[in-house]
Amino acid sequence: MLPFDNRPWARPVAGIVVALSFLAAILGAYYLNDNDELHIPEVTGILLLLLAIVPPNLAILSKKSGDNQAKSHPINPTLHPR
Repeated sequence: MLPFDNRPWARPVAGIVVALSFLAAILGAYYLNDNDELHIPEVTGILLLLLAIVPPNLAILSKKSGDNQAKSHPINPTLHPR
C-alpha cells in the first residue's frame, strides 16, 4: 500500500507517527485554546491533518506481519515488490 510498508521498521515507525500526531494535535489545540485562538477553521485544519496522517499508518499497524497484500504491481502485473 505505502512505500516501505513491508520493512521490519514500518510498524514501530507507524505507531510512533500515530502517537505523535495525536499528541501534537492535542497540544496544538490546547495552545490555541489557551491563547483564545481556537476557532472552527483551526479545529477543521487539525482534523484534516489527522485525517491525512493517521489512516495510512493505521493500515500499516493493522496489517499482519507475514501478509503480502499485493503479489504483483496493480498497474503492471509483471512488476513484483522486492
